Amino acid sequence: MKLIHTADIHLDSPLVGVKDAALRRRELLMSLSNLSEYANNNGVSAIIVAGDLFDGNSATQQTIQSVADVVSSSSATWFVLRGNHGGNAPYDRLKQLCPKIRFFGDDWTYYDLGNVTVCGRELGKNDVEQWQSLSLNADRYNVVVLHGDVDDDGYGVIDKRILSSCGANYVALGHRHGFSEHKFGRVRACYSGALETRGFDECADTGFVEIDTDADKIRFVRQAIRSVVTKKVDVTNLASDVAAERAITDVIADVSPRNYLNLVFCGAACDGLHLEMVAKQLLEDRFFALRVKDETTAKVDLQSLAQEISLRGEFVKLAMDLQDEKLRDEVVKLGLAALSGEVEL
Repeated sequence: MKLIHTADIHLDSPLVGVKDAALRRRELLMSLSNLSEYANNNGVSAIIVAGDLFDGNSATQQTIQSVADVVSSSSATWFVLRGNHGGNAPYDRLKQLCPKIRFFGDDWTYYDLGNVTVCGRELGKNDVEQWQSLSLNADRYNVVVLHGDVDDDGYGVIDKRILSSCGANYVALGHRHGFSEHKFGRVRACYSGALETRGFDECADTGFVEIDTDADKIRFVRQAIRSVVTKKVDVTNLASDVAAERAITDVIADVSPRNYLNLVFCGAACDGLHLEMVAKQLLEDRFFALRVKDETTAKVDLQSLAQEISLRGEFVKLAMDLQDEKLRDEVVKLGLAALSGEVEL
């Protein structure tokens, strides 16, 4: 049997500060529809959503109805965990619109599908007794669905010791927005990651996990309407803004305009380069979204500058007393730019 594990779709996220936020919210919904279509075309029997299908109670009635329409046209059985983002209102409405969806409660909820058991529950703060009550049939393929952090019990405890010995075959996790694999004893567990990136803080590949219970295999399937693409420009050998512009043009040549471009400058920068200004003038409006990060260090001869009889020389002398090399480079870079009138402090 084939199953799909997804999570953290966050439909109707506010997406504050995102260009064309309304379009991007629509694309999050399209991504869910694309996943359902993949399931229909590839013999998938079940789709498991391990939390945060909606971003919160702000989900519109139109979005909830659209989800119901996607599920209703799906040949797979859907299992949905609420997660920790927002209240119950969107899920209660979804239950009314689409009774075929299987939801999990605050206690362990078990569903059988062929030779597979899918069980899960919403995590709580003090639920030791709940963990002790987990009961699985070792003769079946058991999938446990949870939403939380395996390394932080701030939201709810994930008891790895019990999961390693309870008879689970796979643990479908939600909460982290990047795909990752974990082992609880011999039990495999995965965060599916987000189905679609929502901004520059979600740079990992997006997609879902496909599980083959007969072969006991899993694979991450990449899916993205738009991705965050990071490109680095080493400015060490660049002596002018024109050279910087050419270097940027070369680096971004293979990036699709539909993506988020995360442009990072690195290396040692010559005094007087206007990297951020050059990048924004060259690239503004060429991509769906643009972020420019300057991680360069200052290419200066501190010893020579410190010998100058000038305000700049006195400043460099003081800066050289800093023991943290990275902090010193940042202070020198910003201070020299301020003294030359390029930035205001």
